[in-house]
Amino acid sequence: MIGQSFTTCLVEKTIVALVGTSIGRWLLLKMLCETYI
Repeated sequence: MIGQSFTTCLVEKTIVALVGTSIGRWLLLKMLCETYI
């Protein structure tokens, strides 16, 4: 039970990290495009 909840937490953290970096890159690209345009 503890191992399962730990794994789920790890998966959620990984997903959040991936989504966070994706949003960060998208915002960065959007800012760069707006700056050049």
